[in-house]
Amino acid sequence: MRTLVALLLGLMAAAIAQEDPVRLRERAASLVALGKYAEAEPLLTGALAAREQSGFAEDPALLPFIGDLAALYRAQGRNADAEKLYLRSLAIRAKVAGSDSTELIPDLKLLGSLYVTMARPIDAEKQYLRAVSIRINAKGTDDLDLAKDCTELATYYISQKRYAVAEPNLRRAIDILMQKLGPEDLSLVPVLDALATVFIEQKNFPPAESPLRRAISIQESANGPMHPNVAPHLDRLAMLFYLQKRYTEAEPLYKRSLAIWESVMGPDNPDLATTLDNLAVVYASRDKFEDAEPLYRRSLALREKTTIASLNNLAMVLEGKGQDAAAERQYRVAVGLADKMPVVAGTDYDPLVKMFENYAALLRRLKRETEAKKMDARAKALAPPDKP
Repeated sequence: MRTLVALLLGLMAAAIAQEDPVRLRERAASLVALGKYAEAEPLLTGALAAREQSGFAEDPALLPFIGDLAALYRAQGRNADAEKLYLRSLAIRAKVAGSDSTELIPDLKLLGSLYVTMARPIDAEKQYLRAVSIRINAKGTDDLDLAKDCTELATYYISQKRYAVAEPNLRRAIDILMQKLGPEDLSLVPVLDALATVFIEQKNFPPAESPLRRAISIQESANGPMHPNVAPHLDRLAMLFYLQKRYTEAEPLYKRSLAIWESVMGPDNPDLATTLDNLAVVYASRDKFEDAEPLYRRSLALREKTTIASLNNLAMVLEGKGQDAAAERQYRVAVGLADKMPVVAGTDYDPLVKMFENYAALLRRLKRETEAKKMDARAKALAPPDKP
């Protein structure tokens, strides 16, 4: 039986190998996009075999096929197989372009990231360092691509909690970007954020303030003071001040961040809850309890609205499956949460309205008209004036 299966697989592979490798690669890409890795694999191996038959083992035309198959293996968790292909790709590029060519850098970075996944940090570091060395030898110490390489190397070091070696790489990247693009270029922002992270993770808070302030300044110059790209950096700086018990300085930053998020998302968006909580904590830390309480209540209401919406959706799914009793249990939990929510004029209660309406529909279907009318009344009470 095994012999027969092996024979059939061999015949299948031979048939695939006779097809156009480019079309095989295209078909495989479509399957990979659908997550159908097992179906894509024989197409990619067949495409590679077909391309090998028409060339030679070190033909650069093989590289796209090798890269696709390596990516597939990584997606399947077959890291050892992916490693062999990355090494083969590197060998081909080195043979064609030279061992010090910048063309090797993308493959070195892919191999480095694979070694990170495989928990081989020493091997990973070697690939990233070799990429930086090649870049310096080829383009000098002030190349923009070197800034990117140093940032990626620093990101790797941060992931390994090796902050002492991450910092100089980030500073080198910042120096290059400032020299080439100017002190207000937006490409500086993620590098400045990473530098702040290096200090914050070491609980060395004071040096983190400067890069965060610079990131805010750059975003303000590029997009304006009320742009949503400014708000995350305000939040980080505010949190930095909070960690240092500098509550007076944290408060206006959280207020400003909240104003930006409200202008972008509206006052009833559940995503505001975290910023509301942060500002409330700062108020409470300064014994400003009267200011903190409404923020906590508003945050709780937003979170409960999200929970009610989820319960409503689950109940509707259970109804669709014919599980009316289970659906009603979800509606009852949602009604219990709604009972605890304060009613604030001007607030959007649409998730609650839909829940009450859907619960009323279920009750009517169960011939419980009196209870259904009560849910109708609650929905009507929360609906905006222009809604019938």
